[in-house]
Amino acid sequence: MSPIIGTRNAAIAALLMAGLAFLGCGGSTSSATPSTNPPPPTSNTTTVQVSLGDAPADWIMAFGMTVNSITLTGSGGNTVNMVPTASPMEMMQLMATVQPIASVAVPQGTYTQAMVTFSAVSMGYMDPVSHTYKQKTLPGPFTATVPFSPVMTVGTSPMALSFDMNMGSSVAIDGAGNVTMTPVMTASMGSVAGTGMNPWQGTMQHRVGSVSSVSGAQFTMGSMMGIQQVTFMTNTSTQFAGTGFTGMGSMTTGMMVAVNAALQPDGTYLAQRVESMGAGVSGMMGGGVVTAITGNPPTQITMAANAGQGGGMMASSMAGTLTVTIPASTPYSIDSDGVDLTGLSFTPAFGPTSLTKGQRVEVVSGSGMMGGGMMGGSGSLTASQVRLEQQGLHGTVSGYTASGTQARFTLTLPTDSAFTTLTGATTVQVYQQAGTQFHGLTAVANTNDVVTRGLLFNDAGTYRFVASWIVAP
Repeated sequence: MSPIIGTRNAAIAALLMAGLAFLGCGGSTSSATPSTNPPPPTSNTTTVQVSLGDAPADWIMAFGMTVNSITLTGSGGNTVNMVPTASPMEMMQLMATVQPIASVAVPQGTYTQAMVTFSAVSMGYMDPVSHTYKQKTLPGPFTATVPFSPVMTVGTSPMALSFDMNMGSSVAIDGAGNVTMTPVMTASMGSVAGTGMNPWQGTMQHRVGSVSSVSGAQFTMGSMMGIQQVTFMTNTSTQFAGTGFTGMGSMTTGMMVAVNAALQPDGTYLAQRVESMGAGVSGMMGGGVVTAITGNPPTQITMAANAGQGGGMMASSMAGTLTVTIPASTPYSIDSDGVDLTGLSFTPAFGPTSLTKGQRVEVVSGSGMMGGGMMGGSGSLTASQVRLEQQGLHGTVSGYTASGTQARFTLTLPTDSAFTTLTGATTVQVYQQAGTQFHGLTAVANTNDVVTRGLLFNDAGTYRFVASWIVAP
């Protein structure tokens, strides 16, 4: 799935950067409710969760865009806009997963295709010649027509509709640094489980946002990307995590939280796990892949931004660079939610001595605004905590060895991999655990082309990757 790269030995044009705009949605007629919280399904409408994900473009590190509309076409010619409010998304953090962009009440019936329109693309990649991070912007608009085969039937039960952008086939760069885009997307439909952690079946994982209201056992949260506002119900099974965060009585307006939730048969979202990010009402979070480290132990890191929330962080930050000052007292932690770290042959660790380029981290700043703003490409903050987060890597399987419920294999990365350009590593050791899940395949074998999602560890100079998901690209 590699893009047409060209010679790439010529000098790449100077970087261009423009902010992601919150553009209005396209003008198709729609029977969908223009709200991210749909009304209860009626006798002739059903809740459909719409999600986006990414098949890998190995040379790209960050890809932000504004989704203007996703319009379904019914077999009778009727249209339904699934994204009534234009919403920003960053795609490269979604390798081997999907995240919801909307949840709407859709008229029951059959649908033959969707038309996805987006604009304000801001992308970042590793230049293979200079080994530096480069940025490009593409204003758009861009449109992808996605046929449904078989047709999508919206019945009486909630369903999940997932769109996968084949980034490797969609974006190309030539030797002069000219980037072109012709979006290629596919769609898949799934039933809603109501439980579990399968994002293709109506769940969301690690959805970071700021609480906008609290009422009894429910709360509403706003996010910078994807679904802009969503209300979550909680019950006695909901887990609460984070220092001093014991339940709904501890939740306050403005608090930054990360939520796992599942779409229910009545069209509501039930929070399975709610974690306080420990940022405070004036804090912020910036996430991305580490591209540079200063000091030993680290006093500063630079990241290619692909996630954010809170004071000073904007949609236009995506694909920009974020410089993080790390005081000596800053705690490090591993976000192991959804990743099975038991019984490994090495000790998974993350801290000042094991932080390395190529890892995806989230940095929380307890208070204050981000310096630099990142409108135009860069910003800065001071960390109050640094967390290792899940990421995706793509490659070819070899040396597959199973032992009970665990297995281990070598993932050989593509020659144009940004990870290889950044780190020099051509292979990564992948650990398949009892808790590892599969999508698009049922087992792993040598020569398989796969995308792994999980946590990347630096074990004394060896990259070891513990997989939460293994997905067919």
